[in-house]
Amino acid sequence: MTRKNLLGTLLAGLAAVALVALPAATASAANIVLVNFDPPGAGLNDPTPAAPVGGNPGTTLGQQRQIVYLFAADRWGATIDSSEAVFVGASFQPLTCSPTSGVLGSAGTTFIFRDFPDATAPATWHHSALADALSGVDLNPGFIDINSRFNSRIGTDPGCLTGRDWYYGLDHGAGADFDFLNVVAHEIAHGLGFSNFVNEETGLPQSGFHDVYSRKTLDVTTGKLWSDMTQAELLASAVNDGNVVWTGLEVTSQAPAFLGPRPSLQVITPKSVKASYEAQAAAFGPALSGGGATTGQLVLADDGVGDVNDACEAIVTDLTDKIALIDRGTCNFTVKVANAQAAGAKGVVIANNVSAGLPSMGGADPTITIPSVGITQALGDSLEASHKPVVRLLLDGDFLAGAVDGMVRLYAPPVVATGSSGSHWDVTASPNLLMEPFINTDLRAADTLDLTPAQMKDIGWVLLP
Repeated sequence: MTRKNLLGTLLAGLAAVALVALPAATASAANIVLVNFDPPGAGLNDPTPAAPVGGNPGTTLGQQRQIVYLFAADRWGATIDSSEAVFVGASFQPLTCSPTSGVLGSAGTTFIFRDFPDATAPATWHHSALADALSGVDLNPGFIDINSRFNSRIGTDPGCLTGRDWYYGLDHGAGADFDFLNVVAHEIAHGLGFSNFVNEETGLPQSGFHDVYSRKTLDVTTGKLWSDMTQAELLASAVNDGNVVWTGLEVTSQAPAFLGPRPSLQVITPKSVKASYEAQAAAFGPALSGGGATTGQLVLADDGVGDVNDACEAIVTDLTDKIALIDRGTCNFTVKVANAQAAGAKGVVIANNVSAGLPSMGGADPTITIPSVGITQALGDSLEASHKPVVRLLLDGDFLAGAVDGMVRLYAPPVVATGSSGSHWDVTASPNLLMEPFINTDLRAADTLDLTPAQMKDIGWVLLP
C-alpha cells in the first residue's frame, strides 16, 4: 500500500498498527480516540517543561502536544456522525528534513474495505473509519483506523527547517512556525477520507479496484473520472496541472463560501485576445484588488543584455505608466519586478518559460510597491504578438480562485509529487485551504475545517448539524 504525505509542507496514506486499548464508542458524534504510541519520555510523553501558550494550559511539551491532538480530534468528532469509535494512532519520529524543506507529518487509513453492507458503491475501496461508520460495525476490531506521525526533528535539529519550530497554541498564533493544530486536523482528515488509493506514478489503483475518492476526481481535459480511466489515461491525468477537479456536489455548492475571486489578467484589447485569464498573484508587492484594478498598456520590457526580455538587468525600455511584459527565467521574480518598477512600470506580467502551468511568483522584497502576476507561456506569446495590448491586473469576481467551472481543483503538478499529488486541494485556492499540500502561515482552518467536511459528505460521511 502507499502512503500520502504533507511536505514541510506534506501528508496522508496507509499503514497497519495494532491497537493497545479499546475505549467504549459513543453514539452519533464520532468518538475519535487518541492512541499514544510514543515511549515514555518522548514525543507525546516528552517531560520537557513548557510554558502555557495560546490557550494551551499544558506545562510540558508532551502535555501540550496531547492537548492539541485531542482538540483537533474533538473538532472532527463534532463534525461527523458515527456509532463506531475512530481510533487514531500518533507518534513523533525523525522524518525527512533539510534546512529549507521537510516532512511535517504523514498519516492515513490503516485498512481499506469494499463490498461491505451499506457501502457507497460496489467494488470500491473505503477508508477504515468511513467503512465502520457506514456499516455500523467495527470491521477490524483490535486495530487502529488511522495512523499518524509527526517530525520530531523540527525545533531540535538545526539542520531541519532551520529557525522554525512547532507551535502548540490553540489560537493560530504560530507566526513563521508550524501550527501543530492545523497539521493534526489535516492529518486526521486524510485518514477519514481525504485521500485516494491510486499510485500516481504507475497509474494503477489499489489491487485493481478504485476508491470513493477517485470516483469524485475528474479530468476536465478528457471529461473522465479517475475511476473510469485506463492506466495510461490516469498517468497523464496525474500531471495535468490545473485540470483535475473534485466533482462532489457538496464541495461545489459550498465553494463560493470559502474561495475568493480569482487572480486574473484581463485583456481589454485587442479583440482577438479579449478575455479574463487566470494568473498567479505574486507573494510580494501589493495585493491585487477588484474595483481598483491596475490597468494600462502592456509593453515588452528590454534590458539589452542576453535574453533581453528577462529583465534581469536594468531595463532600457521606457515603462512610465505602463505594465511590463517580462519573460520568466535567469533571475528571481523579485529582481524582474524591481527592475520594471525602477523603469517606471505600474505593474508587471511575467510569462512562463515552459508550456504547462503558471509561474510560481514567489519571493520577498519590501521595496516593491507595484502589483505583478504570472501568466502561461501561450498567453504571453499571444500578447507579445499583439499590437499595443491593454490589460488589467485584478481579482476577478466572476471566477473562484482554485476552481474550474465552479469545481474545486485537486493538486496535480506537472511532475508527480509522491505523497501529495491527487490527495490535496490545489495551491491556487485562495484563501488557503486546510487540505492544500503545504501548511500556510495565514491558515486558521482548524476552527472551521473549511471545505473538508463537504468533501467528507461527498464520499459518504453523514455530517452533524
